[in-house]
Amino acid sequence: MALITLPSNYNDNTLVLMVQTPRTLFVYWDLSPSQRAALVKKKKLQLRLNVVNQGVYRTFDIKHFWDSFYITGVEPGLDYYCDISILEEDDEYYPIIYSNTSSTPQEHPGALITASSNFWGAGEYITHNGAAWTSYSSGTFYNK
Repeated sequence: MALITLPSNYNDNTLVLMVQTPRTLFVYWDLSPSQRAALVKKKKLQLRLNVVNQGVYRTFDIKHFWDSFYITGVEPGLDYYCDISILEEDDEYYPIIYSNTSSTPQEHPGALITASSNFWGAGEYITHNGAAWTSYSSGTFYNK
């Protein structure tokens, strides 16, 4: 039986943004050979992180041969998207590809959820609409 290996890229123009944690995003891209060849000639290539309806949040200089990037220190609870742009000599940005939109979750449960929990993490919880639910953990069954 012959082993089948996955290709290192698919020669497609794709930019994907994913959430790793509430404060860390991961972005990867696959560019066609013709797109990569065009980028080699450009002086400044940038990955821009944008907040939906607010504009550019952060900008990173990237190399034409890179294909992924971690972005740390983002704000939880916001909607982000990326673009790869060329910064021309006239200081104008020209986006060449856009990513999907990804939403970072809140870092902590919302203020409307209250909990009375013991050390082991089990307890009674009240949601924002007043519904009660009980959380159990392995510590619930621990006999001190």
